Amino acid sequence: MRQFASSGFRIWNLSREAKLIYTGFGLFSIAAIVVSMMFYEDLVGPKTAGVAGYYAGAAHARATSGPTATGVGPKIELPDEAAAPTTSEQLTVAVTYRKLLEVTHFHLFTVPVFLLIIAHLFMLTGLSSTAKTVWIAAGWLSAFVHLLAPWLIRYGGAAWSFTYPTSGALMGLALSVMTIYPIIVMWLPRRETTKG
Repeated sequence: MRQFASSGFRIWNLSREAKLIYTGFGLFSIAAIVVSMMFYEDLVGPKTAGVAGYYAGAAHARATSGPTATGVGPKIELPDEAAAPTTSEQLTVAVTYRKLLEVTHFHLFTVPVFLLIIAHLFMLTGLSSTAKTVWIAAGWLSAFVHLLAPWLIRYGGAAWSFTYPTSGALMGLALSVMTIYPIIVMWLPRRETTKG
């Protein structure tokens, strides 16, 4: 922790052992970002009901008005039992309040710790203070919006669906920069630090 408190210390001055530790953390972090993107793509991507369908629920069964066999009430068109249902024919139920709490609880304990670590490593690079501030703020803000997005979609409606992929893309970019750049810089030969 002394390194983070020292104003003149930079990441390339770390010992070889520390560089290996932080490089390993960075590589696993990149793997976590990629797997998270793959997981959410599979969960709410174009082959499914989408973000709005997953969080807000989307009834894809088509109801039409008109008499049924008994002559009363709406008629619901169902797919043929022999045919496998397609995504557009499946009924998608909204995520429950408890599930949202569960996912938010887990992410509120992991995302801040992850951001804390990579932001500290990023602070040791020779970038200007302004550049570091912008990237670190982008990481925290996008993470906050990404954690809030499922709640907005679930309780605010499908119109908020844009917040999920937008905040996810910004968070992926910010976290990738704050993870990859320190790995590259720590293994490069020493250079003059940039004041800013």
